[in-house]
Amino acid sequence: MVMDWGYVGAVVASGLVIVFVALILLILAVQVMGGIFRALEGKKAPATPEKVPEKSIAPPAQAPAALPAQSADGEDEVVAVIAAAVAMMSEESGVPLKIKSIRPARRGGASSGRGAWAAAAASEASRPF
Repeated sequence: MVMDWGYVGAVVASGLVIVFVALILLILAVQVMGGIFRALEGKKAPATPEKVPEKSIAPPAQAPAALPAQSADGEDEVVAVIAAAVAMMSEESGVPLKIKSIRPARRGGASSGRGAWAAAAASEASRPF
């Protein structure tokens, strides 16, 4: 069987052209739909609350100084991250927040043997629509 390389080249070139034209059309369709949804979202957006003057916002709450000493296995970094997250939430909401205690999460149960993230993933994957 003799191959006609001109025919092979034409098939390859036309296939590439068709694929790239289809991709360009998909990109344009997604951009148009995004513009439509942004326009609809702009019309539906509720009135934003007025900005609170900065002088009336309470300073962010600091982590209490009475936190127990942490072990050297990385728990102090976890406490620092939690304190920073609470401070950011306090700053954004304007409500003073305080950390009362930090303790490890309980396991999903003695029989499951899963951590909190695995249990959350299993719950999310198995919940009804």
